[in-house]
Amino acid sequence: MRITVAVAVLALAACEPGKPAEEATSPALSEIASGNPASSFMPAPVGPTRTYEAMSKTAISFTPGVLIMTPTQQKSENLPSGMVFAFGNGIIYETTATPGGAVQGEKPFDWTNIIVDPAGPVDASKVEMFSVDKETVPPDAPNGGLCAKTSFLASYVVRSPGAEDITIAAFQGDTWPPKDATALCGTFTYANVH
Repeated sequence: MRITVAVAVLALAACEPGKPAEEATSPALSEIASGNPASSFMPAPVGPTRTYEAMSKTAISFTPGVLIMTPTQQKSENLPSGMVFAFGNGIIYETTATPGGAVQGEKPFDWTNIIVDPAGPVDASKVEMFSVDKETVPPDAPNGGLCAKTSFLASYVVRSPGAEDITIAAFQGDTWPPKDATALCGTFTYANVH
């Protein structure tokens, strides 16, 4: 009996005087209770930031120094997470992931000619695709960025004992998969030595 009374007293203490229990709860719980689905969305956690150094000739020429890749959370229940690609020379691409984009379409893009994997053929299902939402390119950046206007980025990670290399392919154009190979602006390889 004492336990029941104590629980009832604690429950009443949580409510503000003169307000129904539903209004006295936290704003997030009130919105969920009211049926507002936007407020019930909780984005999935994202992974850690990854840092790489320019390694290939094109990466050193276009984006010398460090590449920092920062995962971003989903903006809504219907949008996937994303990634911010921040290069040492000030080029920044804010992106949204395109799950399965690398193998999309009746005639998926052929990755074997642009990405090298010493372990064997490139596994297209492991190519991560991103659509570019916002591009920031400093006026003095070589070639005006990875493309004249970058629309899509693809990344492919190759791991070996003590090292991790990432190749990034940059594409221009409004559609994916691209209609032809001219959409490819270039490939850029970076290294992360553990």
